[in-house]
Formats: sequence, structure tokens, C-alpha cells
Amino acid sequence: MRNWITVVGLLMLSAKSSAAPGYLIQTGSTLQFQGTQQGEKFSGNIKAFDARIVYDSADYAGSVFDVTMSLKSMDSHNLERDQAMQTADWFDLAHHPVASFKTVGFRTTAQGVVADADLSIKGRIKRIVFPFQWRKTAANATLDARVSVDRLDFGLGAGEWADESLVGRRVDVIVHLNLMPAPPSPTAPPRVKSRPSAPLK
Repeated sequence: MRNWITVVGLLMLSAKSSAAPGYLIQTGSTLQFQGTQQGEKFSGNIKAFDARIVYDSADYAGSVFDVTMSLKSMDSHNLERDQAMQTADWFDLAHHPVASFKTVGFRTTAQGVVADADLSIKGRIKRIVFPFQWRKTAANATLDARVSVDRLDFGLGAGEWADESLVGRRVDVIVHLNLMPAPPSPTAPPRVKSRPSAPLK
């Protein structure tokens, strides 16, 4: 009898955790990055990314940000730099064309809500803290975030490129997502491409 009660309790908890609403990415969503090269700032963006966004400020356990990025779609507005980023010294796109980001939990801090997430680039995974701002209206929601990562944590920039005077170690990632509530579904909302015309390759 006790085991049966335990099973029912777990099922109820599971049902509760899936109650957080899902969202679909809308036009105007961007995923940008900023860095420095020989002391000069540069910026770019990742044009193709898939995401599953499920969030409820009252249900951290049922919330998740799950993003997959096509690194082949990176554009730093400099052809020579973009070509260099494809090589084995940098992102090694021949073997690692995709990066991923997935939250493992949410928590409230004195500065606001943050997520703990696993960021995977070039086969290396690092746990990062992801502070973000969530704004919700009756019709839609927005997610904004800015986080800094150390490129050397992911083996980006081997040999002479490890010299910070050539390329800065710090890279800022700026996220802006325009979101619309997904239609009600008994299952998790589907992953949706940020730009249907630019599929992951």
C-alpha cells in the first residue's frame, strides 16, 4: 500500500512539473556575441538556432531552456575571421558544427532569478550561471540575458591564438527572445527553429 501511495505521489509531482507553459520563438529574436581582436571590439550573431522554452516563475522544477545552435551560421561581419573560426584551432566545425545550452535548475538570488546551465562547445561542457530577465504580458513574453564565457574553457583558439593580446579570452553572449505562448498540449512543446528558412546543418 505504501509503495502504491509513493507511486501516485511521484505521478502527481510529475504532472505538476509539466504544467509550466511553453513558448514559441517569434521574429526579432537574436543570439549575439561580442569579443575583442587586437584590442578592437567586434560583434556577430548566430543566425540559426532551435529552442525549447518552458518557464513559470512559480514552477522552477517544471521550467527549462534548451537551445541548440548551428555554429555554421555564425557571422562576425568579417569573412577572414569567419573562415578562421571554422578551423580546428577554433570551433572545428568539421567535427563540432553544433553547440548546445540546457538549464539544469533555476534559483532566486539577491540580484534576481538565475539559471544554472550546461554549455557545450567543441565537445567540452561547462556549468555556467545564467542571469536573465523575464517579462510577461497577457499576449507574449520576452527573455533577455547577457553572460560572459572564457573561450579557453572550450579550447577555442589554440597555439598562438591563446595569447589574449591577439584575441580576448572573454566573450559576451547577448540573448533576446520574443516569445508567444505555445498552444496547449499534454506533452512538452516542440523544439522550434528560430528561422525556418535557415535549418541546422
